[in-house]
Amino acid sequence: MNKQICPLCLHQNRCDVSAKQDCWCNKVVVPQGLIDLLAEAVKDKQCICNVCISRYVADPENFKVKTLTDKPDLSYPVTD
Repeated sequence: MNKQICPLCLHQNRCDVSAKQDCWCNKVVVPQGLIDLLAEAVKDKQCICNVCISRYVADPENFKVKTLTDKPDLSYPVTD
């Protein structure tokens, strides 16, 4: 598991939680509905990227359709 990869789109999540300054991921509210889309194996282990968070907030129903075929398998990229 690569902690620098978003578990939804498999792109860089730009998480820098180990830096001296707080990471962006500590300053954003991730919707529970988006967290619920994650497989249990990655919850609290990989940060969802800001792009996926924004896409979900903009249109949660469309995001689900684009990213999910089977809840435990999120191993493919989000496409527009």
